[in-house]
Amino acid sequence: MEAKLKHLEFIQSAISRMSTNSFLFKGWSITIAATLAGFGAVESRKALLAIGAITTLLFWALDGYYLWLERGFVQLHAKVAAKKETDIDFAMTIDKTDAAKRWLKASCRPHLSLFYGTIIVIDVVGVLLLRSD
Repeated sequence: MEAKLKHLEFIQSAISRMSTNSFLFKGWSITIAATLAGFGAVESRKALLAIGAITTLLFWALDGYYLWLERGFVQLHAKVAAKKETDIDFAMTIDKTDAAKRWLKASCRPHLSLFYGTIIVIDVVGVLLLRSD
């Protein structure tokens, strides 16, 4: 039973790292987008707002990637929990079947779409408002 618990701890540690990375990406995304939007609005530079939108898209993609990995490790955790003690091999590989499709699906989750989509909409509105100046 000790080997199984240790393997489950390894997997849980990986899940925690993915969750922490996702949280950090959200924080950095807000910080960078807000800073660039602030400078863009003050200096009337649409390029800064566009860069803010692009960096937000990149953070969105990375956050989706880490969510996809986290889900893979959750599935691995469930598989290991169902295994017999004698079948424990300490494998940490996740299922990568249709990886791109599953990553895109994870990236389009409502909480990510709402979070990053709001930042992008704010940047686009800022660009449109600067256009009238």
